[in-house]
Amino acid sequence: MKIENGIIWVSGYSASGKTTIGRKVENKLKEHGYSCIFLDGDDLRAILANKWGYNKSDRVELAKVYFHLSSHLAAQGFIVIISAVAMYDEVRIWLKENVSHSIEVFLDVPDKERRRRDGLTKGIYTDNTDFESLYDFPQSPDLTIENHGDINPELAASQIVDHFLSLDEQITSDRGRKKHWNSYYSQKDAPNTPSAFALHVNSQLTSRSKILEIGCGNGRDASFFADSGHNVFALDASEAAIDYCLHNYSGQNINFSTGTINLLSKDKNTQFDVIFSRFCLHAMTLSEEIEFWDIAAKLLSKNGSVFIECRSINDPLAREGEVLSPTERIAGHYRRFIVLDELTQRVKNTGLQITQSIESDGLAKYKDENPVIIRLTAHKS
Repeated sequence: MKIENGIIWVSGYSASGKTTIGRKVENKLKEHGYSCIFLDGDDLRAILANKWGYNKSDRVELAKVYFHLSSHLAAQGFIVIISAVAMYDEVRIWLKENVSHSIEVFLDVPDKERRRRDGLTKGIYTDNTDFESLYDFPQSPDLTIENHGDINPELAASQIVDHFLSLDEQITSDRGRKKHWNSYYSQKDAPNTPSAFALHVNSQLTSRSKILEIGCGNGRDASFFADSGHNVFALDASEAAIDYCLHNYSGQNINFSTGTINLLSKDKNTQFDVIFSRFCLHAMTLSEEIEFWDIAAKLLSKNGSVFIECRSINDPLAREGEVLSPTERIAGHYRRFIVLDELTQRVKNTGLQITQSIESDGLAKYKDENPVIIRLTAHKS
């Protein structure tokens, strides 16, 4: 599958050739039909009104701004090529955790050669210049190019493009989700009574049903459905959540497993009357959600239904925390806030029929929280 977006970070010390090569990478990708944006660190600093200085803490903060902006643009369908030094380990970690298709390319040029080039261009090197002490030297960049000697910018750009386009489209960044949810469920802070949404869904089930719950958390809703006489299969990506469920609901007839819905995608004989998911859809990336709907449509038995509850883009929390994209934020942990019209179209694309949708607050109150949520029911004819 063709990669449509991502970040190519061309790094290296001053006068290593970042801008020249970055522009050539942009041109080559455009020749292949990709939508690209080129960003240069010096230009960005000027665009941002030079509000940051040149000490290490200011450089780190500015680097974070660069990559938040790059992530925001990449999420809208662009390959962003950014030429900037910005070599800090915390920036590298953030980039790998939060941007699925991102690579760091380090242009390795000897100090003597960099000083020679600098003397012909910017003239920022002096006898006492020690850029190395300001940055974290890359220990394991995705690609290292010795940009001197026999290597020319055209060849270097080709190597970068080939490496980027060879990335596995199916590999997505974790966005810190596994660490967060394992910690959360290890602390056992989640409520144990059935959710208002589970009560609502159960009231619509007229007979014993085979239910698949996606994102079961601590198992409170799965347990409720089982007590109500249903046959329940429950999945969660968090090992800690499933360990908790296996320990606390061992006496109930519930099949708990660690994983996502694609765990069942190859089992053509498995069918469910109901697929239930509460507050899980907004924990998925867009590509994961699209995959969810595709598999859910196949797993549903004839006349089966999917019941979804998730946070809306109109929830006040959608304006808090770090910005990853127009719909993605990190406020304590990752969330992708859902646009109802877009969700409706994604569901229709699978052939499912939407029988009910509502967007409102007052439906999922918890302590002092009263989020704006979407509830959607889809039916398989």
